[in-house]
Amino acid sequence: MEDEDMVHPPHIYWYWITLADGQQALLDPQERARCRTFGSTDRRRSFVAGRTALKTLVARHTGQAPGAVRVHVADDGSLSVDGPLHVSLAHSDAWAVAVLAPVPIGIDLEQIQPRDAAVARFLFAPDDRDTLHALPGTPNEQLVLAWTLKEAVLKARRSGFRCSPKTIQLQVDAEAQTARAIVTRTTPHDHWQLAFGRRHGYWWAWATPAG
Repeated sequence: MEDEDMVHPPHIYWYWITLADGQQALLDPQERARCRTFGSTDRRRSFVAGRTALKTLVARHTGQAPGAVRVHVADDGSLSVDGPLHVSLAHSDAWAVAVLAPVPIGIDLEQIQPRDAAVARFLFAPDDRDTLHALPGTPNEQLVLAWTLKEAVLKARRSGFRCSPKTIQLQVDAEAQTARAIVTRTTPHDHWQLAFGRRHGYWWAWATPAG
C-alpha cells in the first residue's frame, strides 16, 4: 500500500492505493450490492480499492470516518461527495488513485503497455497528429500519455467519451509536465489545464478548468 497525500496547486490532493489494500468494510450496503454484480475478481478488487482510496482521502479533509463518506454516482457515471469538494477516481491494473479539489477535476491513470496504433486514429484528427509526436517518450509511451491526458479532460467535464477525444486539442510542455487543452466542440470553447507524470510504470494526469 502507498499512503500518499500530496498537494498540487491549486490545493489538489490525491491518494494512491494498491488494489490489494482495498477495504471492503468501508463500502455501504448499496456499494456492496453493486460490487457483487461484477463478474470478475479483478473488477471487484478494483471497485473496492477505488472506493477505499476516495473515502480515505475525503475523510482526511472533512473529519469524517472513511466508512461514513457517501459517494454519489450521477447518471453520467461521474462521482461526487457531500459538500463543496470535487472528486475523481481512476484505477488501472494494480493501482487506484483518488483526487480531491475545490474545483471540477478529472484524473486518469493508464498502465504503460503496448497499444494498437489504431488508438491514434481514435484520439486525433488527421491534421492533429503532430501533437502526438510532441509528447515525451517512445511512440507507445506517447500514445498512452495522449489517452491519459484526453480522458482526464473528459472526466473533468463529465462528458466521458460521449465527447470525441478528437475535439480536444493539446498544447504540452514536456519539461514542466503540464498541458493546456481546448475542447473545440463547444461554443465558446472550454479550456482546461493539466498536470501529468509517470510512476510505477503508469502515466497519470489530472485536469481542472483553466484559470
